[in-house]
Amino acid sequence: PLVKPCTVLFGRSLPEEFFIRAQQDLPPLDLLLIVGTSLVVSPANSLVYNVPETTIRAVVNLDPVGAELGIDYNSNNDAKRDLFLRGSCDEVFLALIQELGWLPELVAKLDLLPESSANLVRNLSSEQS
Repeated sequence: PLVKPCTVLFGRSLPEEFFIRAQQDLPPLDLLLIVGTSLVVSPANSLVYNVPETTIRAVVNLDPVGAELGIDYNSNNDAKRDLFLRGSCDEVFLALIQELGWLPELVAKLDLLPESSANLVRNLSSEQS
């Protein structure tokens, strides 16, 4: 029997829905979250430069990426478009969740999280108690 993964393997085409959704979803986009990627694989990396000029692009990653695609973390412009949030996805998004005041809701769903993520939430929650 043939096993088909839910991910798109390197060298394979993205599903047609990717291109349809990009045409529909990108024009009104205010914020593009770019999470845990090297941004070297096309055409997925094209999302970075196909969003409107007004779209904020926030990169969550261990290292800055995307300079060759026009992402500029060092802009002297007052209206900074590109943000780099250094860290693991769990750490960065947990800090965001905490800042937004959503930690109690997340604690209520600990059983739905992978164990490593749940432990991070438990640790943060116990620090706040």
